[in-house]
Amino acid sequence: MLTLFAFSLGNNLYGLEVGRTMAFLSLGLLELIHSFNIKSEESIFKTGLFENKYLVGAFILGAILQIGVVLIPAFANIFSLVQLNAIQWTYVGLISISPIVIIEIQKKFNEIKFGKVVYEYKEKTTY
Repeated sequence: MLTLFAFSLGNNLYGLEVGRTMAFLSLGLLELIHSFNIKSEESIFKTGLFENKYLVGAFILGAILQIGVVLIPAFANIFSLVQLNAIQWTYVGLISISPIVIIEIQKKFNEIKFGKVVYEYKEKTTY
């Protein structure tokens, strides 16, 4: 839904090419950001954002590649993408970080309603 929202916003305000570019960026970046949400059932602010160096490395590499496709004209032409202005990048950024807010609210709701983390993973020990 967030990707469709990004496309609709860009398409309605700036045209098809900008809408396509905003959807492309939002899809990739919001999934990269969402990977931090799903690493634990606890709040990312409790578990720490930078605990898993491989996840942080994958995020950085993925973000560089995603943004590079838009900024490097040869790649942008292959994907039929256009350059975005600062306001359009801001929209993409806000849409991309919105899963953090949404999932943190859901995690807090689960904690309040059920009194605990709902899907806590417990490592099995064998003797």
